[in-house]
Amino acid sequence: MKRILSKSLLIFLIMIIGIFSSVPIVNAASKASISCSSNVKVGGNFTVTINLPADAYDANCDITVKYSDGTTKSGKITYVNGFQGYDSKSITFNATVAGNTTVTATNIYLNDKNGKVIEDGGSTSTTLNIEAETPPAPPTPSEPDKPTQPPAQTTPSEPDKPTEVKFTDVNEAVFTNDRVNLRKSYSTSSAKITTLDKNTKLTRTGISSNGWSRVSYNGQTGYIYSQYLTKDETPSEKPDEKEVKITEVNEIVYAKQNCNLRKSWTTQSDKAGYLKKGQEITRTGITDNGWSRVKYEGKDVFVLSTLITKEKTEEDEEEPTTEEPTTEEPIEGEKTELQILQEEIGVLPEVGNNIASTLYIVITTITTITTIVAFGGVYYINKKDVK
Repeated sequence: MKRILSKSLLIFLIMIIGIFSSVPIVNAASKASISCSSNVKVGGNFTVTINLPADAYDANCDITVKYSDGTTKSGKITYVNGFQGYDSKSITFNATVAGNTTVTATNIYLNDKNGKVIEDGGSTSTTLNIEAETPPAPPTPSEPDKPTQPPAQTTPSEPDKPTEVKFTDVNEAVFTNDRVNLRKSYSTSSAKITTLDKNTKLTRTGISSNGWSRVSYNGQTGYIYSQYLTKDETPSEKPDEKEVKITEVNEIVYAKQNCNLRKSWTTQSDKAGYLKKGQEITRTGITDNGWSRVKYEGKDVFVLSTLITKEKTEEDEEEPTTEEPTTEEPIEGEKTELQILQEEIGVLPEVGNNIASTLYIVITTITTITTIVAFGGVYYINKKDVK
């Protein structure tokens, strides 16, 4: 009996070593990061850049800048390799408030040139310090010449009064060209009255010699740095309103891989459906920014052109299944023990498959060995009793 158990344990150890040596190591996927300009002072500009991994081809994310006084500014970076107007990895903001500033990138979406998703919904952040404006140092007074004889008595004069900032009176309508603070005086250290949104209409009543404007807002007099005011209303910037040229076509295409259909030609648009690899669909238009318009359930929707092809591969020529998914959710059905184990682990798909497969094999091996040992022991005991 001991000899049988020893041999069984030895076989078990050899199988365990072989299983773990064959499991591939999964490296963590590359992710994006952001960086900012340095040595920024109030009134200047700083640039936020998204740094992409080597295999990234397309990218987009939302950028939020939070200043030390709690005010924020936001923007978007859209990078589509090879398409003019969408190939910028940077965005520029104005440094309006001194102090520690947090820059955050959210909803990061990256894919490679084959359309494979590298990162979806990620986020990262960094900080920078915006320095306050440094006033010029006052001149060092020179030492007066010593008189050769006592000076005559004179009536003492009043001390010089500090120089006041002069304003030139005007009366004109102006608009804010960015989100900006309205202050009680012409200094960034002055108390804030309120924060005004972009395109807020004001009446300017004076322009100073030190770069500030005196304005009237809701019956209050306040001050705004003049570079944040314009006489013309700034048009709104909505990416979806940019003109996209579509070339009309009528052709059959096939999905290169499982992919989403969207209501518009951007990855930020709502999902409108789902294609399986090799699924046939009719393309009705090709945009000049890398998307295709297709007919899906009688509606015009969009899919990245890199994810579809005109040629049907041999693998795609197999007879289709009777049920086609219309969303990204998997079809419900009976699950194997391996699938149940993968769901209970609940980790990344690549890592989860490896760990779940390994545990499934180990558990199956242990069950088999236990059964063999149990039956071997019974056989040994029965044989001994016979003798």
